Amino acid sequence: MVSQLDDLITRDDIADVAASEGLLLEDEDRISILEAMRSIDVQACPGSGKTTLVAAKLILLARKWPYKDRGICVLSHTNVAKDEIVERLVASRYPEAQRLLSHPHFIGTIQEFVGKYAAFPFIRSKGVEIRLVDTDTCVQMLYSKLNFRARAYVDRKSTYSNILYDFGLRVFDDNLIIEVPTFSNGSKSKSFKELHNTKAELIRNGFFFFRDVYTFAELALNRSETLQSALQARFPCVFLDEMQDTQKFQDDLLRKIFPIDDGRLIVQRFGDPDQAIFHGTGGEEPNESFNAKAARDMDFVVNKSHRFDGSIAGKTKVFSLNSVPLETEQSEDKVAELLAHASKVGEFQHTLLIYENETRERVIDCFAELVSSQFSNEKKGSDRFCVKAIGAVGNEIDPAKDQLKIGHYWPSYDKGRSKASFKPATLQEAVEFCRKSEVSDWADSYKLILDCVVRFLRLSRFTDENGRNHTSRSLRMYLKSKNQWARFRQVIHLLLKDAGQIEEDFWTEICEKLKQIFELNALPPEAEAFLAYSEEIELIEDIGDVEEQEVTASVQPAGNSYFHPDGFKIELSTIHGVKGETHDATLVLETKNHCCDLEVMMPYLTGCLPSEAHPNSKVPDKPHATRAFKPNKIFMRQLYVAMSRPRHLLCLAIHSDRVNADQEASLHNRGWNVQRVVVPAGAEECRQSRLSTQKQ
Repeated sequence: MVSQLDDLITRDDIADVAASEGLLLEDEDRISILEAMRSIDVQACPGSGKTTLVAAKLILLARKWPYKDRGICVLSHTNVAKDEIVERLVASRYPEAQRLLSHPHFIGTIQEFVGKYAAFPFIRSKGVEIRLVDTDTCVQMLYSKLNFRARAYVDRKSTYSNILYDFGLRVFDDNLIIEVPTFSNGSKSKSFKELHNTKAELIRNGFFFFRDVYTFAELALNRSETLQSALQARFPCVFLDEMQDTQKFQDDLLRKIFPIDDGRLIVQRFGDPDQAIFHGTGGEEPNESFNAKAARDMDFVVNKSHRFDGSIAGKTKVFSLNSVPLETEQSEDKVAELLAHASKVGEFQHTLLIYENETRERVIDCFAELVSSQFSNEKKGSDRFCVKAIGAVGNEIDPAKDQLKIGHYWPSYDKGRSKASFKPATLQEAVEFCRKSEVSDWADSYKLILDCVVRFLRLSRFTDENGRNHTSRSLRMYLKSKNQWARFRQVIHLLLKDAGQIEEDFWTEICEKLKQIFELNALPPEAEAFLAYSEEIELIEDIGDVEEQEVTASVQPAGNSYFHPDGFKIELSTIHGVKGETHDATLVLETKNHCCDLEVMMPYLTGCLPSEAHPNSKVPDKPHATRAFKPNKIFMRQLYVAMSRPRHLLCLAIHSDRVNADQEASLHNRGWNVQRVVVPAGAEECRQSRLSTQKQ
């Protein structure tokens, strides 16, 4: 079936594309991946240019694609990854690359593909109009439609989270079964019937959880004898990006459609099991067909990173579960460019900060001074200078429990304050949030509002010319084609330019402008509710206007950012929140999830695993730290992601109780600068002032 693709890409083709696109494609591994026209699995290390590699291969294929009615299918886990690939193709100097953006090709998320080609046609064939796919909105609708008795049941059962999110669908004996949360074997109770019937009503009216789409796709494949063969004929070549984040149910469905061992298809999967920190999140089982593979079982392993030099690579590679020999691909000239951003010392000193109970809240201050002293003034003054302090556990602190979270280092830290994790119930709530979060970048606020507009359009059933829901990227293209882009940008500017309370007249005027831009008249109730005005919106406390304060190391505005007098800021976030990012400097904070992560991982940092450690070395008295040592896969993946973020400076913070003198010596020998966090004379009064300011 794919014989026409054999040997389609030559080394001369690769050299031509590399020269035209300004790419460095000289190493044998990358060239072999680009040449390969068979099913392969590729493990690509942090900063290896995986997206660039995928985009380069797509450009190579686009130039020589032999079919008119058969296409290339490119699937990603997120819209961010999809948009990055699309932008690379749009920016290509080869006009053929943009052919991949239209029929017969497909570039999109797994969710979009499964819906478009399997679930949605099946659902429509049953006479159901697809009105919305959004789990959060469906949960709100479910709750609002329940009777008093069922609501009371849900409220009583939702101790830790809303149980309505646990609704599921499954295929059993070629039939669709609704799985009602907390009723594993069904029931004759009134609450069960009410919950079951309400979910069924939502489905009949065209409202679906994201997860529901996969179940309907599975049912469609089971009931159609031709769907699988039709999709295979349409897409003989399939690329899967960010494979490590794919859940088992997604992987099972994709492998059912595109078997990776079918010689008639080319299925190429790219990812990094060592960075699978979303492995099994949300109660879902993780994929095993890719993430369970050892490096030796991969077809290719790209172990050279463009991001950092050998000093960071050497400190990070010890946390590779697959024992990938992480290296730098920086040439001597590139390393010199990295070091040119250092201060007069001429090098960056990767540092382990050791704190005591009384100095824990000084850790961020101490890290800030390290950044200030080690980077040049020019680099610190750059708008693109990015510094972050990150930890694995960032949720709310329970004072009654033995915990260690980001908030213990920075008392005003609020995970919900992050725009990445904030999920507004209405557009006004999103705008209020942005107005009260002035210390964050305008670009972040703009993105949040744009995402809300995309959600509003889905609630309004406003689609593109092909009947697909808009994404932020397609929305831009649509508005530009209608000469409405400037007007739309002006609306967003009006929403974000002020920090005061939103008045009802202003809000009504803005909503009318928004509806006029998209020529929307009568809106569905869900869309009207999303635009509705409210006089009282409960949000987090004001962060304050930084520009009106004299920012010092001891007096900080409340929020998730630390501001240094040199003009740079340090953003606080979780490790999950920074996956895929690149920083100039990163501080990894020790946190505790049952046990302290850096303490458990100390044998890797020192190079002395318990079975080889000196008898007097301090080894935590726990089962995982005995001579029968087993790696903590969760901690290893988290630290691998965290420590591979920075270009220049890497720092860690750990309590003195969890590192001893022998380990300090080992760390020093392995290139770490070990530094104690101290409270300068007279600084305690300033610290208390800062804490008071944060908590007000």
